[in-house]
Amino acid sequence: MSLSKENVSLSKENGVVFCPKYSAPWFYYHLTIVQAGTAAVFTTFLVTHLSATALASFGGVELTNKTIVLGRVYYQNKFLEPIVVLGSLCGHMIAGIAKRVIKQYWKYKKQDPRKLIGEVRIKVEKKTSDETDENGGVRQKITTKTTTTITGSYISRALALIGQNHHVTGYLLIPCVLGHVLLNRILPRRHFGDSSMINASYVTLSLKKWPWPSYLGLTALIVIGGYHVGSGLPVVYKILKGLLIKKNGEKISESARKRHRYIRNGIIVSTIGLLMAGILVIGGKIGKDNTRIPLRKEYLKVYGQIYPQSWVREM
Repeated sequence: MSLSKENVSLSKENGVVFCPKYSAPWFYYHLTIVQAGTAAVFTTFLVTHLSATALASFGGVELTNKTIVLGRVYYQNKFLEPIVVLGSLCGHMIAGIAKRVIKQYWKYKKQDPRKLIGEVRIKVEKKTSDETDENGGVRQKITTKTTTTITGSYISRALALIGQNHHVTGYLLIPCVLGHVLLNRILPRRHFGDSSMINASYVTLSLKKWPWPSYLGLTALIVIGGYHVGSGLPVVYKILKGLLIKKNGEKISESARKRHRYIRNGIIVSTIGLLMAGILVIGGKIGKDNTRIPLRKEYLKVYGQIYPQSWVREM
């Protein structure tokens, strides 16, 4: 859907009317931009945060801990964290949920789904002709012809590349992310005053003491998150690129779409594999199992804030 000033001026000259402000397509367009922008911002945090886990495959827990310390300078800064992490994440989720509500409303109204994300032009032509009435008088007859044209926009072309079940994985991620934030950010801050005392050994303790729930939770977070991010980033790139250069781009051929899927799936699988390997190293399943946990008792107290006391009792 095009909203540029140039197109608006053309609409006045040629009788072309675009969707009005504050209509469902107007909100959907702007929510898509917000969703893409917040995803791009959150990805900067995600790359910094997950690089620590990925590097465990190459340098063990020691390298992971060093990377965590460096990353905190960026994503745990008191000025940046509310924007880069919390703000972008909440903005992305709210925009996604709002878009889903609009799509359901559009479907309920039985509107053409192409009008929601495509470029809609409504051209009204008026033709005046003279006609003679039964008394021999001449009067003017005005005939109105309305033509609606729907073409693809950079939004619709970008969304066509999104992975199957992308939205489903997004909703599944919400409890996974909230649980991860609770265990690794909120509870440590409640116990220590901040989370600077937490490093990879905190995760190591969890993986060793409660292997089944810990590995299951982290695997779900990595697999679901890896797919969601991997399937969405190419779409985010094309949306932001289209917004900046104000071009819709050419229609994507089926061969190009298929090649894109292969590349996207390859990146998703390799990323998930690298992160899972890092988790196995941190848990002591791969490499030397010599990770020391100096704050073991304190970490158990952190977990004890929500875990059953029988789980966290020192063995």
